[in-house]
Amino acid sequence: MEPLSVYGYDQRMHEQHRPPPTKPLLESGEDPTSEEDVPSPPHPPPTSRLLALPAELRAQILSHLLPRSLPTPHHPGASPSASPPPVWLRGTTAILATCRLLHAEGLPFLYSHNTFALDVVWDCCTFAYRYISRSATAHPLIAPRTMAFPDDLAPRNVALMRKFHVRVHHVDSYLGMMKYGYGGSGLAEGLADQVRWLGRILGRLERIGELRVVWRDDGGREGVGEGAVGPLRALGNVERCVVEGEWRGKGAEM
Repeated sequence: MEPLSVYGYDQRMHEQHRPPPTKPLLESGEDPTSEEDVPSPPHPPPTSRLLALPAELRAQILSHLLPRSLPTPHHPGASPSASPPPVWLRGTTAILATCRLLHAEGLPFLYSHNTFALDVVWDCCTFAYRYISRSATAHPLIAPRTMAFPDDLAPRNVALMRKFHVRVHHVDSYLGMMKYGYGGSGLAEGLADQVRWLGRILGRLERIGELRVVWRDDGGREGVGEGAVGPLRALGNVERCVVEGEWRGKGAEM
């Protein structure tokens, strides 16, 4: 009778299922730099056809993909002395998140080449933008959207802006109570403070290619006139400044 282990297993079956001996890491006389041990080189990263194009062609592609501002034609019933703010044509900014090169090349097209419309009232300054609806025919413009300027924008993006269309809104006490629930001399003083504050923000930019200031008198003139936009006209980094408004009668270019 064949011997059994104390656990009742057959010794021969135990030997058959025993794992084979492991090979030593390095046999005597074996070359440590043999091809079997050297790992295969990694595959080269895939190349992008877009990045392989010349920078001039990529610039044209980015200009068509990114959102861009367009001048708004005068409405037949609008005053010829008040230029309407620009409108925006929809695009996509997803391409800026693909790589650092496209991000660096695309930001100037988005912020330096477009015109940003700013609305200044007695208590705040906002960036207002409207998109053109390609489906609607009777009302092609979508309702405007607003963002606090410059708080809702990244400082590095604000530093790239070069074109502004600023509308300064002035109201009298009656309209101030109806629109803002506030009246009195604080409307004029608050508006002057907001214009000075915006002048300090724009004065920090490296340069401004075009600044258009439109005075909107929405009801009255309580001690506010041409001097209210003085801080914007006095900016030294503006290459071309145009001031328009009902109190001037016609635009003035500096």
